[in-house]
Amino acid sequence: MKFWKRRSQVAEQRGGRSGRRAIAVRVAIAAIAIVICWAAYATLRSRYGLTSQAQAHAGSTALASAKRRDQELRRLVLGAWHDHYKAQRTMTLNDDGTGTMLVELSGVSATLLAPRLRFDLQWSLENAHLIEHSLGGEPATAVQMILKMMGDRVNQPILELTADQLLLLDQDGKTKYDWRRRP
Repeated sequence: MKFWKRRSQVAEQRGGRSGRRAIAVRVAIAAIAIVICWAAYATLRSRYGLTSQAQAHAGSTALASAKRRDQELRRLVLGAWHDHYKAQRTMTLNDDGTGTMLVELSGVSATLLAPRLRFDLQWSLENAHLIEHSLGGEPATAVQMILKMMGDRVNQPILELTADQLLLLDQDGKTKYDWRRRP
């Protein structure tokens, strides 16, 4: 008991070192509590969309700008396009969100599958991405086999779109499809 008394008496004589330590611990605990509260607030803001008025205005302006851009891209993408990626392909995108892709094969591919494939599509455009969903096609057996192997949906960023060119990036992030408008 004498030891503890002496220690506290020595601390008081030295200017209250143990008191300073207690204050430092309290400040550290308060700082940790502030960080935890800030992290919880940030999580709630992102999860439930809580934003300041300035952020909300900036977000709505950006959203409106993105919608206008998508509308312009949608107007430009309508029509018939062709490319020669591994086969001669013709893609037609209609105003109602439907489309077709005709693929003309040659060589062994044509012998194994069919010389000509037709894929029926549904398409949309979001955030400058062309999104296609293949619904089926003819010959049905060959088309279903291809869709089973390759998947029936694609989401491709539009790298460039002019009146004459549609440049898409494959989902692999490397392959580019250079479509040209059909006359």
